[in-house]
Amino acid sequence: MALTTSHQVSGTHQPAYNDNLWVVQESSTGITSNYNFKFICDVKNTSDDLLTRIKVPLHYGSNNRGVFNIARVLESYVTHDWDFTDTASQSCSNSFFDYKLEFGYEYSTGTTSPIVQTLAEETVTGNTVWNAALSPRDFLNYDEGNYLMESGSTAGFLTNNVSKRIHRNQKEWVYALHDGSLDHLLVTFSDSSSVNISVASDDVARVPIGSNISGGIPTGATSYTIRPEDSGNNLVGATYTINIDERCSKYDAVDMFFLNRLGAVESFRFNKVRRDNFSIDRRTFKQNPYTLDGQDYAYTNQDFNTSQYYTESNQRITLNSDLITEAESVWLRELVMSPRIWLYDGELYPINITDAEYEQRYHINDKAFNLSIEAELSFPDKAQRL
Repeated sequence: MALTTSHQVSGTHQPAYNDNLWVVQESSTGITSNYNFKFICDVKNTSDDLLTRIKVPLHYGSNNRGVFNIARVLESYVTHDWDFTDTASQSCSNSFFDYKLEFGYEYSTGTTSPIVQTLAEETVTGNTVWNAALSPRDFLNYDEGNYLMESGSTAGFLTNNVSKRIHRNQKEWVYALHDGSLDHLLVTFSDSSSVNISVASDDVARVPIGSNISGGIPTGATSYTIRPEDSGNNLVGATYTINIDERCSKYDAVDMFFLNRLGAVESFRFNKVRRDNFSIDRRTFKQNPYTLDGQDYAYTNQDFNTSQYYTESNQRITLNSDLITEAESVWLRELVMSPRIWLYDGELYPINITDAEYEQRYHINDKAFNLSIEAELSFPDKAQRL
């Protein structure tokens, strides 16, 4: 007898929020034909702690194979990492999770016989998930080499935006998934100056590269390239370009920071017309306005007959951006879909976008276009309860 496994996702690093499928096969049909036969998958962390045990019967149409999807288990162990006050590279320990799997089976020799378990017949180690949620099309063609920076790779940073426009005073980050080969970023500005920025050694690391970049953006620079390198200054991924957006606006700027599909936090600026509206929920009751004072039973001009006992207000903000490109229109769908968004307006506020639809714009249809969204502050404002 022999139990074997086959992983349906390539590589050692997988996106946590997509299917994580394992096909297990037992070569002996003398085992799988027993009563109450089920395959067992024990999901563990690298400290060998059991996280959960999953059991599946033989897959329909097969007499010796079963299929496990462990994605919903593993996604519970990743969240996101970001700090608005970053000034240097940081490890993102909440953004990835190393796991171990032990496969076995159970059965009984008769309809009423006790269950017999065989555990850890096959053990799989060396796998990691990170907090990405690829689109169905991207996941269908998933290749770890497009995301994991390692020696000789052409993997990009964790963004689907091929290059970035930011304002000189706009904070920004790049995130990298790497195997330890990534040592530093070589940032070369258009004025020929450069800076080396050390990168944290964890599987996922983030580096501030906007107005919060080490040493700041030189006054004369209009763009800069970011080159991921190992300790020998060899390229371990794709170079990324940042262009400085010098467009002016008479309106106050508002920056949004959002969790993208690849688990990184990116920024986008809205610097056109802004409108703030407040929806107010009021609840009232009828009360007796009269007061008995000795022989007098009366009310005054200060007493209430209809009294408000609960008031809640929700702030809705309509924001408009400057003109965007077709590529940015594709990328910004991630902003509208993001489950975690913060707005910076002198201080950070968690918000939720309320738009139910998003139109991806194309220059063949519209010569010029921008992004307009409506968002709501995450916390309602409540007045006194009297």
